[in-house]
Amino acid sequence: MEDPPTLETPRHPMSTPDPHRDPAGWRLIPRPHGRLDFIDATGRVHGDVDLVRAFPITAPGGPMAVVGPDGHERAWVESVDRLAEPLRGEVLRELSSREFLPVIERIEAIADSDPAEWTVVTDRGPRRFPVASADDVERLADGSAFVLDVAGCRYRIQDIDALDPHSRRLLDRTME
Repeated sequence: MEDPPTLETPRHPMSTPDPHRDPAGWRLIPRPHGRLDFIDATGRVHGDVDLVRAFPITAPGGPMAVVGPDGHERAWVESVDRLAEPLRGEVLRELSSREFLPVIERIEAIADSDPAEWTVVTDRGPRRFPVASADDVERLADGSAFVLDVAGCRYRIQDIDALDPHSRRLLDRTME
């Protein structure tokens, strides 16, 4: 009787330096049209890439992908927080310029209309936007919340309990 075939244990992708997983030799080159070129550790240039956090809300310092214009991953970073300078600074600047997630600091008014018109103060200044329904306000277990406006823009409330009493009353009334 023949021995059953054995399966080779795949090598862990981090066991040998991989130019797509080893950021030591990486460079990001900003281009005038607002895109980036990514140069991997072998010197190969990948044009018009995007940086995409795997978990932008729950682990902003965690994993990130370098994605080409065709949507395919060009490189992977296990932890943005562990990148060496100056690459870490370049990555964080680029991500912050591309990500738009204003934080609601105060809710001034929520109009009783359909859709409800929210007037808020965010970390990026005052905003007014319509919210279609209470289903577009999501409270999370960690005490934060997300608000989705009718245009698809998301707003974050970092800590509901830290809101002033007026803002909390308006939010609670919306969630009833």
